[in-house]
Amino acid sequence: MASVYYVDAYNVLHKSKRLRPLASRDLETAREALIDKVALFCTQTGKRVCVVFDGQSKQLAEKQAHYRGVPSLTVLFSPGHTSADTEIERRVYLERDRLDVVVVSNDQGLRDLCRGMGSLVMEADYFLAEIEDTRSEVMETLQRTQSHRAASIEECLDSGTLARLKALRDKL
Repeated sequence: MASVYYVDAYNVLHKSKRLRPLASRDLETAREALIDKVALFCTQTGKRVCVVFDGQSKQLAEKQAHYRGVPSLTVLFSPGHTSADTEIERRVYLERDRLDVVVVSNDQGLRDLCRGMGSLVMEADYFLAEIEDTRSEVMETLQRTQSHRAASIEECLDSGTLARLKALRDKL
C-alpha cells in the first residue's frame, strides 16, 4: 500500500464533486477544508502527504503554518516560475520507490507522466472518498473500544475461584 501521496491541490479543489461547490464560492475556505481533511488522514494513517498548490504566496504560506504540527503533512506553493504539476513531477522523479507513491490529480497529462515513471495515480474524488473511509473506520474502532469497559478481575473469575480467594483473604 502506498505511503507517500502528492496532491495537485487546485486540481482537486476544482475537479472533485465534494469540494468544487465550496471552491467556487470561497477558494480560501476550500483550501482550508482540503488541508484539514488531509491533515486528519495523515494523523490517522501515518502516511506522508505533500499538498502542492500553484503559485507562491507568502500570505498563504504563513496561514498554513499551523498545519505543520502534523509531521507527515507538507503544504507547498510552487515557485512563481513553475506549476504544481512540475513540482509534483520533480518530486516523484526523486522518490526512491515510485511504486510507493500516489499522485492525486484529474490532470491526464500529469497522471500519464507520473504513471510512466512508475507511480500510482488516483482521481480527486477517489482520494477524498479514501479519506472519508479512513475517518469512518477510525470512528468505528473508537466507538467499539469505548463501548468495552475494562473488566475487573472479579468479573473475570468464576464463582468457585472467587469464593476461595475471599476465604484466603479472610484468613490473612
